[in-house]
Amino acid sequence: MRALVVGDLMLDEYIFGKVTRISQEAPVMVVKQTSTRSVPGGAANVASNMVALGAKTKIIGVLGTDAAGDTLASHLESWGIDQADLVRDSSRPTTRKTRVLANHSHQVLRIDHEDEVPITGEVEKNVLQRVLVEIPTVDVVLISDYQKGAVTGHIIQEIIRAAKEHHVPVVANPKPKSLPFYRGASLVSLNQFEAGAALNLGHAVSHETADQSANRLREELGVERILITLGASGMAAAGETAFSVPAHKVDVYDEAGAGDTVIATVALGVGAKQFGRTLLELAAQTAASVVQKVGVATPSEQDLKRISSL
Repeated sequence: MRALVVGDLMLDEYIFGKVTRISQEAPVMVVKQTSTRSVPGGAANVASNMVALGAKTKIIGVLGTDAAGDTLASHLESWGIDQADLVRDSSRPTTRKTRVLANHSHQVLRIDHEDEVPITGEVEKNVLQRVLVEIPTVDVVLISDYQKGAVTGHIIQEIIRAAKEHHVPVVANPKPKSLPFYRGASLVSLNQFEAGAALNLGHAVSHETADQSANRLREELGVERILITLGASGMAAAGETAFSVPAHKVDVYDEAGAGDTVIATVALGVGAKQFGRTLLELAAQTAASVVQKVGVATPSEQDLKRISSL
C-alpha cells in the first residue's frame, strides 16, 4: 500500500523518574529523573503506524526550525520516511508534548509547547503544492488534524477535490471545529467525546446510541463513512449499514496514541477498498497491542505476527 499522511506533526517527549518525596516548596511530588526518550507524535505517529503496518508512507507537515524539529525529522528518517516533504517554518515552534512519568507509568504532568495559529501565505502554499503532487501516486490520503495549525480549511477542501479527481480515498481524524471542511471525505473518525460535541449532545456518545449517532453524523457531515471510537466499549461505524465491534480486553498501561493506530489501520483498509466488521476488528487488535505499552507506540512485528495468526 502507498499512503500519504498530511497533518500536525508532533514530538512526544517522556521524562521517567521515581517519586522520592513531597516538596517542601509546594505540595507537589519530587520526581528524581532516571531517563528520557522521545518518539513521533500526532500525524508523525500515524505515519509511523502505517510504516509498521507495512505501507510505503509519505508525510507532509510543518516543523519549526528548532532542535525539536531536527529530532522529529531524525525519528521519521529512522522509520524510512523521507524528510523532503517536511516544511520548515521559522515563525512557529515544533509542537511538543512533554510528559513526566513517575514509577514507570504514572503520568504526573504534561507540558505542551505549541502555536495553534493556522499556517498562511507561502507556508500554506508550499504544503498544498507538495500534497497535490503526491495525491496521484498513492492509494489513500490520511489527514491527521489535531487543530495545531498545519491543516487549514483550504488545504482540506483542496485535498478532497484533487483526491476525487484521481479516485483516491481521503480518510481523516479531525476535531469537531473543522468538521464542515470534510464534506465529501471517504471516512471521518471521531472519538466518543468529539462525536458528542459534533452532535451538540452535551455529553459523550454512549455505546448504546453509537450506531444511531454514527448514522446521523454521516448524513449531517456529508461523508461516505463515519467511525466513532468508544474506548473500552469498542467502535461503531456507519457506511452502507451501521454496526459495532467490541474492544479487546487487555491490561491497559497507556491509551496515548491508540487512536492513531486505529485510524492508520482503517485508512489502509479503505485504501484497499475494504470496509466492514473485519477491518474494524483488525483495528481493535492493533490498538490493543499498543495500549499495553507505556507511551505512544506502534504495533511490533511480534504483535502483527500474533494478530495474523488469530
